[in-house]
Amino acid sequence: MKNLNNRRDFLKKMGTIAGLTQLPLMGWAEGFSALLSEGVNPSGEFSLLKLENLLSGYQYPVAEKFTTDSFSSGYKLYNLYGGNAVFGGEFFLKSEIKGKNRLVDFSIWRMANSGIKKNQIPEFKYIVSGKVECKSDATLTPEKWKVCSRIATSEDGPAFTNTGLLNEGAARNGEVINKISGRQIKKSFGSMPLSWKWGLVAVVQNMSESSVNELQFATLDEFDAIHENQKIRLLKNVKIDCGKDLLIDFKVFELSGDGVLPTVYWVDNKNRTLFVISGMEAFVLKA
Repeated sequence: MKNLNNRRDFLKKMGTIAGLTQLPLMGWAEGFSALLSEGVNPSGEFSLLKLENLLSGYQYPVAEKFTTDSFSSGYKLYNLYGGNAVFGGEFFLKSEIKGKNRLVDFSIWRMANSGIKKNQIPEFKYIVSGKVECKSDATLTPEKWKVCSRIATSEDGPAFTNTGLLNEGAARNGEVINKISGRQIKKSFGSMPLSWKWGLVAVVQNMSESSVNELQFATLDEFDAIHENQKIRLLKNVKIDCGKDLLIDFKVFELSGDGVLPTVYWVDNKNRTLFVISGMEAFVLKA
C-alpha cells in the first residue's frame, strides 16, 4: 500500500507540470544544449531536455514520402534517469489500409535486466506484440485485437515457462471484452471515443495532417485497463534548425488525463512522430 500511495503522490505532482516554451532556432547540438539554461518547462520532465545527451548527435531522418495511413516506423526506447537517457528497448509500428479500416501491427520490447553473471542469470526481455484492427477515424478506435506478451532472452526467442500470455479482445457498444487465458473480462468505457496507448503515435500524426488541435477520449492501456478523460492538445508550433540547412517545423502535442503521466509528442512537417517523451521513458524515431 505504501508503494501504491507513493505512485499516486508522484502522478499527482507530475500532473501539475505544464507546457513547453519556444525552442531556440539553432542546430541540434547548440539548440539542445541551450535547453539546459533556458529550460523547456519548470521541471524539464516532459521535454527534449531529457534527450539532450542524445540529440547533439542525432541525425534527422530524411524521408522523401510519408503517409499517415500506410507507414512503417521504428523507434529506439530510452529510460530517463535524471539528465541521462539510457537505451532500454525498441518499438515498431506498421499501419496499412484494410477496406474502410486500418490494420496496425506493433511490437515493443524492453530490457528486463542486463544479466548477472556471478549468479548465472541470463539477460532477458519483456516483449509485447500484436495486431489491431481499427476504424479509420480520429482516435483509431480499436475494434478487435490479438496481443501476445512474454518474457524471453531475445525478441525471437521462446517464452520462459509460464510467462506467455495471449489476449484476444474486441470493443463494441461501450464495452471492452478481453479473453485472456480462457477467461472473459468485460470493462465499460461509456460513450467516449476510444483509442489505445501504442496507437497514439499514429493518432497525433493524423491530428497534425488534419490540423486538429484537440481530441478527448478514453484509452486502452496495454489492452487490459481503461483510462477515461484523456486529452491530446496542440501546445505550439516550433521551428528547429536540424543541421545541413534543414529548417523543420514541428507541432508539439501533449497527452494528459486520468491515470497517465503527461506525455509530449513532437511531430515534424511530414506528419511523422519523431519523439515521444514522458517522465520515465522516451521513443526516438530511428534515422
